[in-house]
Amino acid sequence: MNNLYSMTGFASTQAEYNNSEITCEIRALNSRYLEISIRLPKVLSDLENSIKELIRQKITRGKIMYSLNFSSLSSELQNLKIDPDTIQIYMNLLKEMKKAAQIDVKITLDHLLSFKDIISFEEEAEIDEEFANFIFRVTEDALKKLDEMRSQEGDFLRKDLQSRMGNILQLTDEIAQLGKNNARAEFEKLYKRLLSLIGDEKQVDNNRFEQELAIIADKVDITEESVRLKSHIQLFEENLKGGSPVGKKLNFILQEMNRETNTISNKTTMVEISHRVVALKEEIEKIREQVQNIE
Repeated sequence: MNNLYSMTGFASTQAEYNNSEITCEIRALNSRYLEISIRLPKVLSDLENSIKELIRQKITRGKIMYSLNFSSLSSELQNLKIDPDTIQIYMNLLKEMKKAAQIDVKITLDHLLSFKDIISFEEEAEIDEEFANFIFRVTEDALKKLDEMRSQEGDFLRKDLQSRMGNILQLTDEIAQLGKNNARAEFEKLYKRLLSLIGDEKQVDNNRFEQELAIIADKVDITEESVRLKSHIQLFEENLKGGSPVGKKLNFILQEMNRETNTISNKTTMVEISHRVVALKEEIEKIREQVQNIE
């Protein structure tokens, strides 16, 4: 039995590199398709496509939000620099402000740090291969943790779905058994209604009546629907054992099961069957909600 993965999960890893602590976080949510959102420090922007490819190798469906941060990044990695010309411009500006305001205070570094653009980022900075490989390893570790969490959730989902499929199979068997009397029940209703109209059983044309019975039997026969429903249940269970990626296929099978259930509902007026059809629809809907979480 192959692993079944939930589309929801969260993983975080931390590691050190050149006296800097690196934190990688990956959050996975439900989505019909694979959507990947990457947040990186500017110095690592060139690694975005490679990181996306690592994610695609592990995940086929879901909304993936990836972020990587440094708690204290060295100037060597971040490649920060100061602009002396800009600093001098701000110094002159502060002096003019002092004079205009007639304030006699000493200009300090704190005053200059209020101007954010005195420290700038070196856009042309490059990441060496060793550091890039380190980032990839951190990412792979986070993806491994995410897979473990998604797999655990997938096991819970599989057990719940198997249990609910067992309920559906039991209801289908009961409906199929009751369906054997469906045509007779419809016939008796028609017969009683007819007698109430003509008031004399002797006036009934037996040949015509038998023809009508055959027509009724064909219209209300739910044998084919019951057989197809069982076939869909078997197909669902087989795909569930096959593991992810299977969410889309399971959802399609549920649509077919719901279609057969609606047909059975339309073909019968037996209260016993109708009650079971309602229970059947409830179980299918609960399963459909769970399947939305499966990759």
